[in-house]
Amino acid sequence: MGCHPYFPRARALRRVLAAGALVALGAAPAAPAGAWGAQGHRIIGLVAEQRLDARTRAALSAVAGGETLADLGLWLDRERDRLRSEQPGSQRWHYDNRPVCEPAAPLAGYCADGNCASQAFERARRTLGDRAAPPAARLEALRILVHVLGDLHQPLHAADHDDRGGNDVRVRLGRRGRPQPLHAAWDGDFVKRAVRGESESAFAARLLTERRATLGALEAGDAAAWQQESYALARSYAYGRLPGFACGHGPAGVVDLPPAYADGAAAIVEERLARAGIRLAAVLRATL
Repeated sequence: MGCHPYFPRARALRRVLAAGALVALGAAPAAPAGAWGAQGHRIIGLVAEQRLDARTRAALSAVAGGETLADLGLWLDRERDRLRSEQPGSQRWHYDNRPVCEPAAPLAGYCADGNCASQAFERARRTLGDRAAPPAARLEALRILVHVLGDLHQPLHAADHDDRGGNDVRVRLGRRGRPQPLHAAWDGDFVKRAVRGESESAFAARLLTERRATLGALEAGDAAAWQQESYALARSYAYGRLPGFACGHGPAGVVDLPPAYADGAAAIVEERLARAGIRLAAVLRATL
């Protein structure tokens, strides 16, 4: 099988090809959650900042004051506990718990009350675009939108196997690695593996440079389409390439992730961060 359609063509693609071809889940036994860590959300904001025109920058400043997109993307995590008490259900705005082994599961089945990432994004987008809304409401909507759009691009924020998006699956990277949730590895470790010691600003700039020819195409779509991309990656890779995974039961004990899995995951993460930042800028241009 050839490379996955969501992978970039440059260095990250070569890294994935070296890791081996992806295994699709298909009809055979196959193959929710925190969020990108702070580094991932900052990178998404830095990518988006580079794609804003002067008019959007001015409109953004009128709503956000001196907060940058890199700062705005961290607010929903920082205020999680307060929001949980003030707005019950807000803790579920970070993910869509779509069953990974049930691709036809309807939105009404896993987001009946509207408290999931895709629906929180749409509500925030409408409020942000309403110039008659109170300034405080528009600022909160902006903070939610920036964060949740990023979360929609994390594969384990789009799928679940009754394990809280991989939070109940314990994995280890390398023989000396500490056991941790699979979800945490995707939120943080694979981001660091993709960045490989670059500064966040340099990494964000490179993500755009490498995709200059396809920026217009990458902006296309909406929250449902972007969530579907992430869900497909959860099925084909995050769960689908996980040693010991099968529909109906998860891996037993601590899973030692092979280097090939980590390398492929880092390539996916790099592409998802790039797309999230590019799309965030497009959403802000259209909404503000």
